[in-house]
Amino acid sequence: MKSSFQRRLLLHTGVAVVALGVLAAAIQFVLAWRELRESQDDMLRQVAALLLRHPGREAAGTAGLGIEDHDARIHALMLPIDPRPPWLDARVSEGMHSLEGPAGRMRVWIQRQGPYTAVVAQATDARDELAWNGALRALLPSLLLVPLLIWLIGRGVRRGFAPVVRAARQLESSQSLQGAALQWTGMPAEIQPFVDAIEGLLERTRELMRQQQRFVADAAHELRSPLTALALQARNVRHAQSLDEARLRLEPLEQGIERARKLSEQLLDLARIESADAVEEWIDLGSLGRELLAAGFPLAQRRGIDLGMELPEALQVRSSAQLLRAILGNAIDNALKYTPPGGEVTLRMEALREGVRCEVIDSGPGIAPNQRDDAFKPFLRLREQGGEGTGLGLAIAREAALRIGATISLRERDDQRSGLVLRLDLPASRSA
Repeated sequence: MKSSFQRRLLLHTGVAVVALGVLAAAIQFVLAWRELRESQDDMLRQVAALLLRHPGREAAGTAGLGIEDHDARIHALMLPIDPRPPWLDARVSEGMHSLEGPAGRMRVWIQRQGPYTAVVAQATDARDELAWNGALRALLPSLLLVPLLIWLIGRGVRRGFAPVVRAARQLESSQSLQGAALQWTGMPAEIQPFVDAIEGLLERTRELMRQQQRFVADAAHELRSPLTALALQARNVRHAQSLDEARLRLEPLEQGIERARKLSEQLLDLARIESADAVEEWIDLGSLGRELLAAGFPLAQRRGIDLGMELPEALQVRSSAQLLRAILGNAIDNALKYTPPGGEVTLRMEALREGVRCEVIDSGPGIAPNQRDDAFKPFLRLREQGGEGTGLGLAIAREAALRIGATISLRERDDQRSGLVLRLDLPASRSA
């Protein structure tokens, strides 16, 4: 079951409003009740004060009949002019009392002035009825305002979430992330950080999609070129007039096939690195280095390049053997391709305080400082370097370095000679 933040907010707010409304109504009712009861007691005192202002004249006018209010059921007596009622004990002192009368319980105020005593009584049920009706009339506006307040809160919450709902519908109806940007205007400030995070994620997704599209287009172009060349070379072999001429024309065909095979393998390696999980294990760098040198030795021997390794001490790192082999292997392969005959390529590995550093040092033409970052882009081959590379070696190395948490960079040689150094730094937490 989906949890609706808007529904939960309305529910919690409604419950809080109802609870507070009921509590406030109860307090208001009790206060109104007490105030009305006190006002009724004050009314009894005022009636007694009026009776005592001219007790003789008032008595002459009433002639023992007393004063009676049928609506409020107030009874007023003047003693000793009026006869003392049987429920009024002569020993009752002045002040406010609750006494039992013939018609039920009564609230009685007794006040003496000279020889006269004013007695004003009111039935308790009449007092309660008046107080109850008055308190309910005072409470009625609050009871009517509670549902109105809940409706206003619900309307405000819905209007506040309207931009979120609108953006969600726009995102749902969008056919492609490459379209126009979403409209995030009017968003509540409380969810703006979440909205910014979504927008950042969408922008990174768009950039990744653009990179993938460029990669697919470049890969198709790079594959089309060797395949077209292979078709032409195969046609040339078919038109050979002799066996020797056919053998001569087979050599560029074999080279083209090898280049296409290498490109396909690198494309698969790059896709595998981007999608597969990096399985970590302890790796002996000496064994790995010798394995990489053995793989590159045939090309180095063919080009007359001095290929060697510098390893001052035994080193182990915890990393992905497959990815580390891909980084250093592509670096050595690139160095051998771009180093002129008679040059040198060195694989140097050493332990530092910050971790382990692996470097592939060549004596080739090098790369200008302003072009070193571009050298890691897929299918980019610098014209001044020449060579027949695919432009994927450094891109594979960078992607693999990101996966294992290493830092990769290109820099000039420390001895001021021409050439290039590919440096891979592994953190100390991964070395032993």
